[in-house]
Amino acid sequence: MPAYSRYFLAAILLAASATACAQNGERGAQARQKMQERLKAADANQDGYIDRKEADAGLPRVAKNFDALDKDQDGRLSTGELQQAAQNARQRFGR
Repeated sequence: MPAYSRYFLAAILLAASATACAQNGERGAQARQKMQERLKAADANQDGYIDRKEADAGLPRVAKNFDALDKDQDGRLSTGELQQAAQNARQRFGR
């Protein structure tokens, strides 16, 4: 597995954990798994990034906030940008 894929999967797990923070036990694990699957499926070209077209196709909340999440304005969301979004969500919700 290429290095960028491993990092992308790590970002997926971080993003999923932010979503699942409010849930406990099995429900939390199911939520994390579902989010991981959605992000992996959204990366249609498997390049390790989520571009606007991929977000529009499968991640409506990401698509809605794409410009704010795309800190370097390169038209795609990197592992670092996804990790930062997950960290911001955890801080915002006090988790």
